[in-house]
Amino acid sequence: MTPITLLLSLALLFLIFLLWRKSKEQQNLSKQIFSLSKQNKESVAKKTKFLATASHDLQQPHQALGLFLASINMQNLDLETTNIINKAKDAHATTSKLLNQLLDISRLDTAEKPALKQLALHELVHNIGMKFMPIAASYGVELRIWQRDAYVQSDAIMLERMLTNILLNAFRHAKKANVLLAIRKKNIAGEPHWQVEVYDTGIGIPDDKQQLIFQEFTKLSKPELSPTGLGLGLAIVKRLSDILGHPVGLRSRFGRGSCFFITLKAVQAPQPMLDAPYVDSVIRQRMKVAVINDNMMMRDGLKTLLASWGCQAKAFQSSTSALKVINAKSWYPDAIIVDGTLESTQLNLQDIQDIRNLTGQDLPMILITKETENTFAKEVESFGFTLLRHPIEANVLRDILGEQ
Repeated sequence: MTPITLLLSLALLFLIFLLWRKSKEQQNLSKQIFSLSKQNKESVAKKTKFLATASHDLQQPHQALGLFLASINMQNLDLETTNIINKAKDAHATTSKLLNQLLDISRLDTAEKPALKQLALHELVHNIGMKFMPIAASYGVELRIWQRDAYVQSDAIMLERMLTNILLNAFRHAKKANVLLAIRKKNIAGEPHWQVEVYDTGIGIPDDKQQLIFQEFTKLSKPELSPTGLGLGLAIVKRLSDILGHPVGLRSRFGRGSCFFITLKAVQAPQPMLDAPYVDSVIRQRMKVAVINDNMMMRDGLKTLLASWGCQAKAFQSSTSALKVINAKSWYPDAIIVDGTLESTQLNLQDIQDIRNLTGQDLPMILITKETENTFAKEVESFGFTLLRHPIEANVLRDILGEQ
């Protein structure tokens, strides 16, 4: 072997060694990145589980408190007691808002699936605008609406929540001036789209802060502008944007104001449909209601609320105990309310069918649950239950019970 050949062989071996070492370094780096990614996912999962567990544990006593407050007859109370109760209701409403935000974050972290349907975007925007007119006035803001006929594919509840959070954010920063809620047509990559835009006349957002506002627990404004918020409103908007596939964006000039917008693909207008029949929401006096719930506080709260509406309510720990009492005492309910936090062994659908057979009527049945997409909820819904998600609103419950 000549010296030149030897040198070339040594150089080749050295090059192979460098490539091998580089490959090992990349493998080690990949392992470290994978380990860090796994740790991050585990940390997020623990946080999500903690939020969901803590929120659920707080939910039942908090909702029971709301039911007790809603059932108080304010007509015969003195002024001082009335003021105290009103302050208690205000405090309950504030904590409800904070708890709902935590619940929203925990639900969205579990990748809740949207119920996509064809929507008349202009009707949704109009209804939201009308609902928020008095809220805007309470902030000293004039809300203006500019819209045109527009149809999209989306989840109405999730999309409304996005717009609600954006509007409330705009009201807090509009400096008691104007906020504009508008629908505008856009052409993106040759395809028609709609943008729902919310303009405010606030101080604007600096360029280096515009991406931060979509992160959790971020509040760029002074505390007095949002004293009871957690800085989750726009973070929830971003999560919903990712789930729905509706990009959310921001245009802002510092000192001049901001425009938040949601972009949605346009779809063709549907064929006209017949109007839905009107539903009477007045509860029949002395309506008999069977409440099935293993939580004593929630049972008492629901019984008190139902009694304030003129209903006769009896509470049971399980469907089996309800069937025994109804069968033995011939007390036949006109409706059934079940709390969905019960274990499946506590709610036997055959018991419910036996109760329906005893009453001889198609009873209104309501399941109050924190999850509406799992197998248990779907089975109960197909059986004939109306699903209501925690936390329930008294007026919604009243309307459902009042259906004839």
